[in-house]
Amino acid sequence: MLCGRLWRWTRRATSQLPASRSFVNWFKDYPYAYASADATPLYIIAMNDYVVHSGDADFVKAKWDSLWKAYQFLKSTYDTQNLPQNFGIGHGWVEGGPLLPVKTELYQSGLGAQALHDLGNLAHLLGKEDVSKEFGQDFASHKALVNQAFWSAEKSLFSFALDRNNQRVETPSVLATVPMWFGLLDEAKSEATINLLADSDHQTDWGMRIISSRDPKYNPGGYHFGSVWPLFTGWAAVGEYHYHRALPAYSNLRANALLAWEGSLGHVTEVLSGDYHQSLSTSSPHQVWSAAMVVSPMLRGMLGLGVDVFRHQAVFAPHVPYGWSWVHLSNLRVENCLLDLLYRRSADTIVLEVKRSGAGSCTLEFSPSISLRATVSGTEINGRPVPVHLEKNATDQHATVRFPLSGGPNSLRMRVHNDFGLAYSPELPALASASQGLRVVSESWSPKMDALTLDVAGRPGQVYELGLWNPEQIGSVDGAVLDKSGARVRIQFSAATDQEYTHSKVVFHFGGKHGGTP
Repeated sequence: MLCGRLWRWTRRATSQLPASRSFVNWFKDYPYAYASADATPLYIIAMNDYVVHSGDADFVKAKWDSLWKAYQFLKSTYDTQNLPQNFGIGHGWVEGGPLLPVKTELYQSGLGAQALHDLGNLAHLLGKEDVSKEFGQDFASHKALVNQAFWSAEKSLFSFALDRNNQRVETPSVLATVPMWFGLLDEAKSEATINLLADSDHQTDWGMRIISSRDPKYNPGGYHFGSVWPLFTGWAAVGEYHYHRALPAYSNLRANALLAWEGSLGHVTEVLSGDYHQSLSTSSPHQVWSAAMVVSPMLRGMLGLGVDVFRHQAVFAPHVPYGWSWVHLSNLRVENCLLDLLYRRSADTIVLEVKRSGAGSCTLEFSPSISLRATVSGTEINGRPVPVHLEKNATDQHATVRFPLSGGPNSLRMRVHNDFGLAYSPELPALASASQGLRVVSESWSPKMDALTLDVAGRPGQVYELGLWNPEQIGSVDGAVLDKSGARVRIQFSAATDQEYTHSKVVFHFGGKHGGTP
């Protein structure tokens, strides 16, 4: 969360002005201070994020004129379709190299749409209801436009950009996960795009390449056309968690977390080679956005934390990795309320213990991820039954309970049957080595939830293990060796290929009826 009273944002200020700014008039004599067109929507988005989490409505009131000027500038960059442009205005994320020129990136257009949403919310908080309504309508039309303009039905992916002739640049890129971070992209289309990004040509053991290693424009040392950025990796993790793809999301989160142990402890490098686990010579050894992409994927992604002070509400919607039996969170602040949350999971029960201190009302929305096979037979808070809302998606479902938090004990117990999950905790390879780890590219359930099919990718001749949660449900496995007593499966990849990575199918067949009591 930004500390709004300590940060001052210029309309399009870059984050990379050198320390010599006190000696050189960068803003007047050079173009770099105003080179980043994405800074304008990001300013608006950051302002909303700060205000919603802090409740500092006075700050947004004082800065409304600045926000309005930012919006006017953003609007001035629209093309005839009302998409914010990069060409002739300022770059999106890609600053140079063979991916340019383009008219507008999906990244830029997605940020532009989200900025409209957030301006609408800020206007509402200031009582500007007519303005808020107008922004809400504009956001809805821009969101639909982004989903239509950048989607390639032929290649089943969200395109990197539109070129200067409004034709899609049908290159899959991790930059698509930025609008996914905000939930802007259609679920089914995002699922197909994530299937591409989770493969070995995009995802390395140490993070995400900006484009596929199979792309003709790829260069492993290319700053914006092949290298791995922890920033991209964090974007991907949050976006993948948002669309319930917990396995590739956790691999990306873990890659960034492990990078913090290399070099000076706690320092996370700016950019690494796309081919080898090694920082580039041009990399900053400690980059703030790289470090932030350990924290954000954990809090906003894996734990699904959210706070809205104006609604007096906290959200805890975790995708807790299978194999983790508990998570403890402390000092979660909702205005004057301070929350302590202890999540525990066993084979058939999820328990959440919440302690709160401080004044004022506070509501918690608890929405843990469970398997699509699972059923919830009952939920109690302090022994009293409460209703549960189940929301299904392509790969899991969430069991949602919303309840006010009292000053005394708040103990929730959810009885879950037939929960099932997979666990994989990748490691970084040796420095200067190529990727070695497993990729879970896609997951698909049968209509009756009695079979789960994985598309996996691994090194030829290698054996990998996946951990199993509640393996007793499994009747048989195709494409892997089942070890129920060890709660794992072993996947052996054929050595009869000269490819760096090869694909295989693993199918879990479940015994008994879906949703039955164990």
